[in-house]
Amino acid sequence: MTKRIALAQLTSCWGCDQALVDLHLRLLDVLPELEIVYWPAVVDFKLKDLEDMPDGSIHIGMVEGSCRTKEDEHLLKIMRKKSKVLVAWGSCSVYGGVQGLGNQWALDELLRRKFLEADTVEDGRIPTENMPGFVEHIVPNPSIVSFEVRLPGCPPTSDNTAEALTALIKGQPFELPTKTVCDECPKEKKDKHITKFHRAHEGHIDPDKCLLDQGYLCLGFATIGMCGAQCPTVNTPCKGCFGPPPSVKDHGAKIISALGAIAEMEPEELKAAFPDPIGSFYFTDYADSYLSKIKGKEREEEK
Repeated sequence: MTKRIALAQLTSCWGCDQALVDLHLRLLDVLPELEIVYWPAVVDFKLKDLEDMPDGSIHIGMVEGSCRTKEDEHLLKIMRKKSKVLVAWGSCSVYGGVQGLGNQWALDELLRRKFLEADTVEDGRIPTENMPGFVEHIVPNPSIVSFEVRLPGCPPTSDNTAEALTALIKGQPFELPTKTVCDECPKEKKDKHITKFHRAHEGHIDPDKCLLDQGYLCLGFATIGMCGAQCPTVNTPCKGCFGPPPSVKDHGAKIISALGAIAEMEPEELKAAFPDPIGSFYFTDYADSYLSKIKGKEREEEK
């Protein structure tokens, strides 16, 4: 029996959809098992088409992106209502994504900067007509509705998505691995004695040695191993876009703790090395961090 599948896009870059399309001919392995009933990124479906479907009539619902607008929240709740199995697809959906970094500021500050103060703005105005309305701050989608499956990644690799879909089609469980990117990385690793951190474009990278050992901020040690260490393998430090392994509750806290243990540097030197610590340590999952939750609570109390 074919499975009815719906794929919904919230606020995001839609890279998760691209990763699925990038399966190319391998799509033929899964498409015969699926009936696509909603996928606006590819086919001209309307929201009302989804709303009119019977509750629970969709076997697999996949939601990528985070809720930056009230329309996003509405679509997410409709997907939950219509789907038997709901998949948080990509790091935006699982953790809040890059846009979650905006939680460092109040909504009115973000709007003022975007529409009034940006260097390229002339005769700026904050739009109010025909707008869905912004939410005050971004939270991970699993904080809004329940999900049966979480598939992180920015985006998940084509293989990740194919593996999850294949398991769901067959009615099998899909479990996240406990390994890290470091476990997948072939580079030689030694005891770490870091005395200076470099930007990615500085110095000369030894292609055979661990990037972190060489003083490049590679977050593979605290990031779930699902990507095949694609970035470190080509001498690009891991930014942690897949988020932490299941056992780690706060990605950035884990990173900060580890750096404090391996960096043989004075606190002021370490601070100067990372002028944007939130962006450096919480690239896609700040909205899911303790810091973001504390900030949100403080703003609520101020009201």
